Amino acid sequence: MSEPGSAGKSITTWLEPLRSVLDPCRRVDWGRLTALGDALDQALANHPVGADLPAGAERSRRLRAVRRELAARGHSSGEPGLFQLLVQFVCGYSDIDLRDATGLGHGTLIARHGSPQTRERWLPRLGAGELAGIAITEPHGGSRPAETRTSAAVGEDGTWLVNGCKTWISRLTEATVFVVFFRAPDGQLVAAAVDAAQPGLRRRPIPPTGLAGWTWGVLELDAVRVHQEDVLHGDGMALLREHFAGYRPLVTATALGGAAAVFDTVAERLSARQTSGELARLRDSALISLGRAHVQLVTSLLGTVMAARFAEVGHVEAELWGAATKAHGIDTANSVVSDLALLLGASGFRADCQASKIRRDLSGLLFADGIHDSLYRTAGRHHTTSANPVVPAPRARLEPVSMTA
Repeated sequence: MSEPGSAGKSITTWLEPLRSVLDPCRRVDWGRLTALGDALDQALANHPVGADLPAGAERSRRLRAVRRELAARGHSSGEPGLFQLLVQFVCGYSDIDLRDATGLGHGTLIARHGSPQTRERWLPRLGAGELAGIAITEPHGGSRPAETRTSAAVGEDGTWLVNGCKTWISRLTEATVFVVFFRAPDGQLVAAAVDAAQPGLRRRPIPPTGLAGWTWGVLELDAVRVHQEDVLHGDGMALLREHFAGYRPLVTATALGGAAAVFDTVAERLSARQTSGELARLRDSALISLGRAHVQLVTSLLGTVMAARFAEVGHVEAELWGAATKAHGIDTANSVVSDLALLLGASGFRADCQASKIRRDLSGLLFADGIHDSLYRTAGRHHTTSANPVVPAPRARLEPVSMTA
């Protein structure tokens, strides 16, 4: 699933057949998407990151090399909305660790809310292939930002000195800049762009079971200096809600791409065994599993596209749909891969099998960017407490918005 040509294959076998539904207004540059797939295949040929390459410094180095090579070829920041979502599907199909192969990622917060000085400092570097991390979660409160204890005090020179501890931080040693959420001296939740080379930042890596392409663990802040121009504009909670409304569909598309790769591997393996005569016929149970899996993946992808569109146009329910479709999409991807992996037989459970790696990565995504149960709970609460719990059809909600802008 990581051989040259796999990124291009994801476009021709999964996205092109859905093109009229995914992109009815022809807003996506499909030629550019195909070129990116070809560039990704070439970058992976130069810097292989298959399942046989263990987690560690070498894997991280190659992933960064892929990102830099794509940036050098003009595939760095991508575009907002649907194009970047389709890119994420293509990257996930090749390897879920490639979720940061293009795009600004969490650096989008800097692009949208940073001061001119902060944007000028970081965006060119991120566009050239460097990485941004985000630091929200804390040991006592999980990912509940309302319980943030990391806080700033005013230093003698007027700058802020931030102290606290953040946990389960991805890109721990690879990030060039962290977007850190903390309490300002007045108690308000804010975010700031913090140079990863700042004195006072201490890292404690923890080996994960999945999503091991980037280091992960604890980030401690000991009197880390923050200047006023480093602080992002806007209330911290509002920034988080806006950001993850758009970010979660990208994560979901990456996961669905990985599951689609497992689907294709299983379908090809079964077809080859039948053609060779190894299997006289395919069992009905196997055919049912394939048919069900394909429909589940396609419908989850369409729902994810809808959520991304809501976020792009600033829809009032963008956060809700981003949370719900992320939980559903990750659940779907996990379920599909778990069912189909059985059809690979024992070979599907080797540690160096890409399907096994995808299963580990998908398991990690049940927790990353929001535990799926809490995301479902958010959706359920909306439908039981809203004054108007009936959500109108997506088409009706989007009609007032220009689809060709």
